[in-house]
Amino acid sequence: MKRAVLVIAFLSAPAFAYNEAVHAFITRRALPDDTRVASPTQADLDAFRGLFWRTASAHAEFVHRFPTPDSFSAWEFKEFLMLDPAARVHGFDHSPDDAAATRGELLQRASRWPDDDERNRRRYLRDARTHEVARDADGSPLPYDPATLDFGSLSGTTSQGHAHYGLVEGPLSDDPEVLEKEPWRFAIPPTAHATGAELVQIYTDLAALAAASGLPSAAWLQAAFAGAAFHHLQDVCNQIHTVQVGIHEFLQTAFLQSKLRDLRTLGGLFGDRRSLRQVGLRLIANHHLLSEDLFAKHLGEVQLDLDEPDPQIAAAPDLARAIIERSSREAPEVYRLAWRFSAKTLRDGVAGHEYNGAKGDDPDAYVEHTPEAQEAIRRFYALEARGLRRAVTALREWQRRFPGPPHDPVPQLLAYHSRAAERRAAYKPAAAEHPGIAWGYPAAAAGLLGACVLIVRRARRR
Repeated sequence: MKRAVLVIAFLSAPAFAYNEAVHAFITRRALPDDTRVASPTQADLDAFRGLFWRTASAHAEFVHRFPTPDSFSAWEFKEFLMLDPAARVHGFDHSPDDAAATRGELLQRASRWPDDDERNRRRYLRDARTHEVARDADGSPLPYDPATLDFGSLSGTTSQGHAHYGLVEGPLSDDPEVLEKEPWRFAIPPTAHATGAELVQIYTDLAALAAASGLPSAAWLQAAFAGAAFHHLQDVCNQIHTVQVGIHEFLQTAFLQSKLRDLRTLGGLFGDRRSLRQVGLRLIANHHLLSEDLFAKHLGEVQLDLDEPDPQIAAAPDLARAIIERSSREAPEVYRLAWRFSAKTLRDGVAGHEYNGAKGDDPDAYVEHTPEAQEAIRRFYALEARGLRRAVTALREWQRRFPGPPHDPVPQLLAYHSRAAERRAAYKPAAAEHPGIAWGYPAAAAGLLGACVLIVRRARRR
């Protein structure tokens, strides 16, 4: 397969690195705490936002964007931090489920919230005054940052992929040989960049600002932002969130199944075609979601030694980057094992089942029960347990180091928004997802039929 084929390939898997209950389990195991914390009032949230504005106003470019505290509403605050400004986000907007709790309970809930409140989805470009979604000539919404599309669509579950993945630092490549030999370095396009590691730092900075704020709800705000940082640390501990594709089997199978579909339908003349991207996305999604749900369902049966620290993670100066480096080397094996134990219907990206646990699919119903598959499941659980141990170590180490050296997130965020503007200027909406008729197939069939008729006629003349 040539690289030209790959550039239209699949770009994302679902963006839930762990089942939400597993996020809470990890946090509860790592940091139990019965200290009571008071939830914030709207006045507290406004005061915290004002404190961020005063701190950030040391940067002239920030003041140019937001000249007064009134120009920096919750909407602008969320958008500046790379979140969906239209989402109701805990710690930025007052929410009915912000009720007072123990710190341990709050950390558990907060470690789920980046999935639950959908803050990283639907990153649309919006009018600065009306907040209306900007649209293309055909009426489709435009992205605030086209780079988010490297990890999924502009809406739905995959639209948060950019924020819940973490890739190794470059160089990356879209060469299929890299996918076979060093899959952690494979990405389409090779400039793809996930922001999971950056969000760990941003939420850590917010937690430190909250802890020093003196607000009545300072402890609640600190824990809410800490929980969000924990979420993104846990994301990259689940190995499959540190690779974009993972294994060559997905690409190879998608290519073959897409071409077979073209043959069966005569290039779409007698049925819908399926693009390489469509088939590949389904194959990755099936195995991504199956692996998460299977491990979550059987977590209580897996032998875990989570209290033994992972020494390489504990000693790393940058927790998120150290986790990504280690997890990304294990991710291909996780996908390879899932490919071995998954039911045949999940390995058919055209006519097979589209797995979705949210709609009631039982993961046990979609695994093979051969001895080979059961051995693959056993090895899969061992790798997943390794990721959980890594996550518990990371959370405890984060807590031990907090608040850490002072860190200013504003320069990096200002640079991000400038680059996003440059990407928007060069953005060209992708072609329609549904491929049209490939007339070469019916033309070839007609030519072959004509050749057969000609051969028969000549044979009869003889």
